[in-house]
Order: sequence, then structure tokens, then C-alpha cells
Amino acid sequence: MSAFPSDTSLTAVTRKTLVAPRLKVLYTPTTKVASTTIKWMLAEAEGSLDTSVIPNLMAAITNRSQTIHNRQVSGLGKLTEYSERDARAMLDSEDWLHIAALRDPVSRAYSAWENRVFMRASGRIVGGFELTPDVLVDGRISMSGSFAHFADALAQHTDAFMGDHHFTPQSHVVRTDAVKYGLVVRVDEPGGIERIASVLCDRSGKNIAPQRHNESMGISLERVCDQHTANRLMATYAMDYEAFGFARRQMPACIEPYVLSDAETQLVTLVRQSVERVGSVSQAAQRRMSARYGVRQIRKTILRKVSFGKMYNSPRSMHW
Repeated sequence: MSAFPSDTSLTAVTRKTLVAPRLKVLYTPTTKVASTTIKWMLAEAEGSLDTSVIPNLMAAITNRSQTIHNRQVSGLGKLTEYSERDARAMLDSEDWLHIAALRDPVSRAYSAWENRVFMRASGRIVGGFELTPDVLVDGRISMSGSFAHFADALAQHTDAFMGDHHFTPQSHVVRTDAVKYGLVVRVDEPGGIERIASVLCDRSGKNIAPQRHNESMGISLERVCDQHTANRLMATYAMDYEAFGFARRQMPACIEPYVLSDAETQLVTLVRQSVERVGSVSQAAQRRMSARYGVRQIRKTILRKVSFGKMYNSPRSMHW
């Protein structure tokens, strides 16, 4: 059985691919694999970056770096907005460079958990957070216990998490089985992200350098993950190990429980509440906007977006 999904249609294998036409670069982003950094670099190199719209965005974004995922900011196109003929021409042409990035699956899962589950980033995993409650020790959050509980929940209820693309296997996005990539880097290895920056420098003639975005809490994986937890995650993402040959992660058999202090636990709670309030305000603003323009205007807006460019012939191209 292949490590990759069986669907090899053009829509399936390129549904996330972005287009930088001036540079003649295609980029397939994978969440929690330096996609924020790479999108900033690509938009800067392409000359399509527009930061003037950031203050007007209504999305529930608490970090300026995250705005690059809004195409009003990045100015990057989607390959699915092109006709199938043009899309295939880009993919097959030696003048176009298709790039992607990979990351150790255990490290990626830890980053996704910290962002989406532990810190309650905007958006919800299917089923909410009932599957991943905090593990408490005397009222304080145990990060090691909570992460281990997440790994078990992910293994037992995998489909519930896969509705959030932060948990999607990399082999479902970077389809090296069906697409010829000119450059695939490991962002967790020395010089990986710099290789992409160097290519963008050469193609654009600009000084493009990677910047750190989406800073984590600064707690290393080794402090919260033992071998049992790593094994659960490696089993869940077995297809990525088969597809890309990742080395199996070796972690300590036992680790000292990493328990937050009372003050740290309170701070985490306050941050979560703040994120939820931002989401509520954003949703209220969007409802007001909908009421102002009315259903008729919204329908016109959607039709304009759908008609922008010729979509792929497959009906599945409408489902991102």
C-alpha cells in the first residue's frame, strides 16, 4: 500500500499550491513546517506583499505574522485558479520551480499541539477540546502529561483531528509521488530554510532572508515527550516515515514531569481566554458585515471569486 493517498488527480495533489508568477515559483505549504516564514519570503521576493491591508482584516488573528496567510496580504495566487492546461504547463516546465518543506513528524505534532490545543489558537479542532483536557497536578497544568494525553487521543480519534490541517500528514500535502518538486528541504535541519531563501534571492535579485515567526513557548520537545509518547505519534504518522524516510525519534524512556507553576498556569488560562474573546469579536464583526451587505451582495461577491480564472474541470476543485 502506498504511503500517499490514492487520489492522484491534479486537484488533489496541488490543492494547496501557491503561485508566484513573476518568480515562476510554485510553493506547496505545509502547516507547522515554517510555512509562515516561507510565505513572507516568497511574497517579498515576488513583490506582491501588501501590509497596508493588515489593519482592516477582520479574521481572528492575534499575531501580525499570521496575516501572511491571508492572500490580500501575500498577493500570491492559487494554482487551482488557473485552467488545468496552464497549471500542468507550470508543473511540467523547467522554467518553473516547485518547492516544498518537510519536518520531523514528532516535532511537528508537538508544535501543532502547543499552538492549536494547548494555547487554543483561533479555530477549533473537530469536537472541540473535549478529547484533550489538561492533565493537572495539584491544580497546575502538567505539559508532559497533557502532551502524552494528546498523543493518545490523536491515535484513538485520528479522524477527529484531521479536520484541522495542522494535524494532516505531510504525505497528504507534499505529493512527491505525483508531482515533480525542484526543491524539497527539511526546515528542522541546518541550512534548510536558508536554501529556499537563497533560491528566492537568485530569482528576484532581492536580499531575502528568513525571519523567525510564530515563536513557541520555548519549552523543548525533550522536556515533555518520552519514548512512549513519541512511539504513539510515530505510529499515527507512519505514512510520513514511509513516504519521506524520516529517522525514528529517540527519546528518553522516562522524563521528569514538566508541571507549570501556579503563575504560569494562570497565565496560560488568561491567554486562552484572550484568544477566545478575539474570536468572538471577529465573529460578531463578520455577522455585522453580513447584515450590512445582505445576502444578495454576498452572493455576488462569492460568484466573482469563483469565476476568477478557470477552475479545474473536476468538481472536487471546489472543495478545499
